[in-house]
Amino acid sequence: MKSQTRIDYHPDFYFDKYYHVYNRAVGKDKLFFSDENYKHFLNRYSYYLNENMKTYAFCLLPNHFHLLVSPKINSPQIIIEQFRKFFISYSMPINIEQKRKGNLFQTNFKRKIIDDESYLLQIVYYIHANPMQHNITTDFIHYPYSSYKKIIGLNSTRLQRTEVLSWFNGNDNFIKYHEERKSDVFNKFCTIE
Repeated sequence: MKSQTRIDYHPDFYFDKYYHVYNRAVGKDKLFFSDENYKHFLNRYSYYLNENMKTYAFCLLPNHFHLLVSPKINSPQIIIEQFRKFFISYSMPINIEQKRKGNLFQTNFKRKIIDDESYLLQIVYYIHANPMQHNITTDFIHYPYSSYKKIIGLNSTRLQRTEVLSWFNGNDNFIKYHEERKSDVFNKFCTIE
């Protein structure tokens, strides 16, 4: 009998490692109910995590989110604590607004270390294309709650735009990579979540 290798969905956060971080609402709840909720999420994320975390890509969907990040510090407990504070600071006003109680997010948010350059490119695409996988949009390029437009745009951003574009050898190749994979990425990566 073959032994299966278990995936560690809760590795420690270490300096200069890349992580795909994701979490969802408890049960069938939603995380986002309005455009203001999406903005509030990003503001709270910036407040609690920008000092200790580089962010490369994100996508916020009605009941879950994806991030591609890398710690700026080598202190796993500080990073975990900042995520905890972030989740609480986002959840409290949502609970009041939606007249709900209890946890909004599933506990023990998941993360996976990205330790391969080609996988890193695939995760960036996966994050951006996620709204298509969930039938939220027919073309992720127009989805307003992801980093795709911020990466190819010219407006200032806290994202690590220059670094992301360098992985793809420039803006044109970044766009081309995304365009070429629109139809097949989820056949290969449907087990990520």
